[in-house]
Amino acid sequence: MALASIEAESIEQVDNVHLRVLVDKKRNRVVYAEAGKDFVDVLFSFLTLPLGTIARLVAKESNIEAVKFGSISSLHKSVSDLDQQFLSNQTCKEMLLNPRNSMEAYCHKLKLNIDDTEPMQYFLCMYGNCRRKSGCLLSTFKNQKCYCGEILNREVFPNCFDLKDGFVKENATFIICDDLYVMPNVFGASLQLLQKLGVDSVDAIEEQTVVINKKEVLDLLKLSLISKTPLTDFICKNQSVDNSNLNNNTEFLIGELTSDDARHMSVKVTLRKSNEQILFVEAEDDFIDFLIQELVRVESRHVFDVT
Repeated sequence: MALASIEAESIEQVDNVHLRVLVDKKRNRVVYAEAGKDFVDVLFSFLTLPLGTIARLVAKESNIEAVKFGSISSLHKSVSDLDQQFLSNQTCKEMLLNPRNSMEAYCHKLKLNIDDTEPMQYFLCMYGNCRRKSGCLLSTFKNQKCYCGEILNREVFPNCFDLKDGFVKENATFIICDDLYVMPNVFGASLQLLQKLGVDSVDAIEEQTVVINKKEVLDLLKLSLISKTPLTDFICKNQSVDNSNLNNNTEFLIGELTSDDARHMSVKVTLRKSNEQILFVEAEDDFIDFLIQELVRVESRHVFDVT
């Protein structure tokens, strides 16, 4: 075997973690999983990801198809498509599409880090002593403007807080429920969970060892956004993701609604048939003017009450 192939295989073996998973064979669902620091730190790192980063990550292909993070994905796409001429400066798009993770210094050390955002940098005014008395503006993006009008392009290396020990203790073990609720694996915890889930016979329980790599972590991030049982969906079902909860349905019910006043204003309302949720409304100028007048009236009353 070639040396490059051996090295690639070694790296692949290192970049994974193992889960001990208990599966209810009768109901085809995950009862719970047991894991240590490496996996739990990865799960907790989901909470540090900015919305823009989540929208970008789940739009990628992994073992399951890309998903939409509600309307945040559409918002992210609109910024990506927006021409530079409509933005305040050249770094705005980078800020919005690749926002900084406040915990990125530690997250980059995770065994299975999925956040591919560039490491954070810090920039000050090109002048050592800013000409404006208020001082320099520190930026995590190059070529922003200082308060004095000059460009922030002088990189500095501050002594930043570094969470070297991660989110949980090194030797601790944890129980991860089907909905990704994490609890310490202390005496009696697993038994209480089995009783709570109505598992009355150990014969129905099958133990599996599941290997998790970066692609699987991305799968779990996607499933955590669209499912209440991400572990079961990931381990037992192993099928394409159902995006119906996040994407607009194609079946619409369109009708006319009018006001009860003497003066009628007609609007066309588009509903989703499955849950009768309003998707959008089409209206003429009179209805738009009415809404604006109501907004002005409410705002005026608010100002009056405050003063």
